[in-house]
Amino acid sequence: MIKKLTIYLLLALGIISLVSCGENNSVEKPSANNLPDLFIYTGRTMVDPLMVLVKEFEQKNNVKVDVKQGASGFLYDTLKAQKTGDIYFPGSSFYGEKGREENLMSDHVFVGYNRIALIVQKGNPKKLTADLKQLTDPNLSIVLGTKDSGAVGKTTRKILTKLGIADSAYTNASYFTTDSRELFNAIKNKKADLTMNWFAVSKWKNADKYLSVILLDSSISKPKKLALNLLNSSQNKALARSFMDYASSPHGIKTFYEHGFLTDIEFKQLQSRIE
Repeated sequence: MIKKLTIYLLLALGIISLVSCGENNSVEKPSANNLPDLFIYTGRTMVDPLMVLVKEFEQKNNVKVDVKQGASGFLYDTLKAQKTGDIYFPGSSFYGEKGREENLMSDHVFVGYNRIALIVQKGNPKKLTADLKQLTDPNLSIVLGTKDSGAVGKTTRKILTKLGIADSAYTNASYFTTDSRELFNAIKNKKADLTMNWFAVSKWKNADKYLSVILLDSSISKPKKLALNLLNSSQNKALARSFMDYASSPHGIKTFYEHGFLTDIEFKQLQSRIE
């Protein structure tokens, strides 16, 4: 009888030990401290100045900000489907207006302009001009933004359609790509003689090693307003608004100017209004 009791006692202790070991070796759930305080969706063209401001904001406020970059249209579809995130920063005001119509976003702050330009190989070896009809020249390697994808592709399509050369230009293109960074890579990797891309790309670090810019008249390439939009899905609207205020402050505007999102004249005009 004593022997049986001893066996039962040992078995009980073994079970307790196994349960205890299982609890000690279990995977801990992520701490709330590992989650970002803010989540921002941004078009790729504006990543550089945005990240400058994000890092400053994190240090000043002891917060964590995550940034997801991509084509503006893709990001819009993502945030619409997932209904998450705090701020949306697309390459064109078109998406902000659409987002407010669909009740996905509300407040917004202006920080600069995107403008389309012609981008060619460094030094313009083909001696190209500002004539957009060059995009239909079969002797040139042309790469364009996908016409129904990101902001750069939609804006390109609108310009070419207005000039009546969209079909010819798209037929002549070597290939299409989704966003400004891939258009930049087409020039950098010498896969294109000519692209239509945002002027601000020419201000990227080391961009001058690979490309030259041909500016278009503002009647053809109308500047696109850039704005940070507060998402209705935001779980921290006060902090999101604080970042938006920081980005649209005199310091923030200067940062965007230095990265090619305002001309000298635009910067001086805007600076005089906000200081």
